[in-house]
Amino acid sequence: MKPARVADARRRTLELRPSLTDRRSEFERDRARIIHSAAFRRLQGKTQVFGVYEGDFFRTRLTHSLEVSQIAKGIALSLHADTDLVEATCLAHDLGHPPFGHTGEQVLHELMRRHGGFEGNAQTFRILTRLERKHSAYEGLNLTYQTLDGVLKYKTCIDAATIAAAPETPAKGFYADDQEFVAAIVNATGNGRERSFECQIMDVADDIAYSVHDLEDSLKAGLITLTDFHRPPHPRVVRVVNEKLAPLRLAVGEQQICAELKIIAQRLETLEREANRAARKMLTRDLIHEFASTVSVHSDSRIDADAPTRIRIEVLKAFESHKVIHNPRVTTLGHKGQEVLRRLFAVLDQGKASIGLFPEDHGEDYERALLDDNEQTRKRVICDFLAGMTDSYAMRFYSRLFVPGEGSFYEML
Repeated sequence: MKPARVADARRRTLELRPSLTDRRSEFERDRARIIHSAAFRRLQGKTQVFGVYEGDFFRTRLTHSLEVSQIAKGIALSLHADTDLVEATCLAHDLGHPPFGHTGEQVLHELMRRHGGFEGNAQTFRILTRLERKHSAYEGLNLTYQTLDGVLKYKTCIDAATIAAAPETPAKGFYADDQEFVAAIVNATGNGRERSFECQIMDVADDIAYSVHDLEDSLKAGLITLTDFHRPPHPRVVRVVNEKLAPLRLAVGEQQICAELKIIAQRLETLEREANRAARKMLTRDLIHEFASTVSVHSDSRIDADAPTRIRIEVLKAFESHKVIHNPRVTTLGHKGQEVLRRLFAVLDQGKASIGLFPEDHGEDYERALLDDNEQTRKRVICDFLAGMTDSYAMRFYSRLFVPGEGSFYEML
């Protein structure tokens, strides 16, 4: 597998150049369309790990996406890939995530299980190809096939059988309604069911960003302390790490995980003595550089960090997940987000009585689905509306509907 070439770029709908003075490449134009999209702006109000209402220090989906794109750009330069295409792929990769993080994704999956499913990656593709509005001549942003292939991290159709096979967690892939278009994309790029070169760069950069930046945020929040690194890892951490490493035919024991965590703690302790307040930032900088510098094209055409680094990444991710995502301070807020989405979904799914509760564009789509007596389309309209909300908008919308004294005639919907 080779990097995509801008000379091969093509779009679903042919476009004329807007101006002879526009010297941007097709991939640069894709990147601009993503940055100017409403879905990209909304990422600033969507939870990464800590709720956006917890303070302005912690990362949001927007800052995470920007950081992933910068890590990936460095990797792309070393692997001679098109940096504009890689950046576009990274900036778009989280657009489909709903409010309230992974707990929001889980509850929308439950509500849509019998109606086509819900999953963040599939929603990203739907946003880019259907929901965003840029021109009357086409749906979506009309991105190049190469950029769309880059966001197709999972090339599995989410049909009824796929959902039934994994009822508890969202099946990863693309929606059944998009199957024909996805087939056209992968045929045009020649990548088939394999992840594209650029998608693989995005994926490893995403892992690096998660493992390092979430550590920085967790240390700042006090959910992880230096003492935690010195304790024996929880059995869940050992299990998750080995589940992730199994496809690579790698395995680690409790002692190795403990050693990896102690190394991180010792480095942070040294930096705190030498650099004081800059310690966390310096650790973040060093780890990102170390992890990203080992990324290469392996003999099986897989783009990834080397084996020791991949182990370190998975250890950090599993350790942080156990200490943070399963922490009651975080899970209780996630539970509140789930209940907000469930109740909003129910009140928006009352037939004709719900039409006036939607903003105008979603209301028209909902009414059309009612007239067509199409239950799946009706549910999808509700899901699209809720998935596009920021955390704060979801809470405001909930308060407007259910909390006496909240909401105003002058408030925009």
